[in-house]
Amino acid sequence: MTALGLMNNFFDDAFDSVFNNLSKIHSFPFYNVVKYGKGKYGVELGLAGYSKKDVSVEVKDGILIISGQVDDSEKEYITKGLSFRKFYKQFSIRNDVIVDEAEMKDGILTVKLGFKEPKKAEGTKINIK
Repeated sequence: MTALGLMNNFFDDAFDSVFNNLSKIHSFPFYNVVKYGKGKYGVELGLAGYSKKDVSVEVKDGILIISGQVDDSEKEYITKGLSFRKFYKQFSIRNDVIVDEAEMKDGILTVKLGFKEPKKAEGTKINIK
């Protein structure tokens, strides 16, 4: 196996282990963990009734934080079946994971994740005393 193949397997295993543990804990909003390709993963959250202005996505100290709240206090409901409550989701991610993009479309928030390009190891000159 090539070095690139080994690196891709390492990244795939890292994502799998993080999301396998997290995907067992479900609460509002429900979500999917998706593999788009080698080293490309994402999280999809079902957010019917939310718009992108109601949702925040940020990374802080190795934590992917997705939160949101809809202010629907101006509406008078006869029956309220959609949940517009405030939510806060956290996913632990490694330091070399980056958010490639976040998109809200058709009631689904998609957050795509990838890896920082590893820096090429450069030689360091060691002075001999």
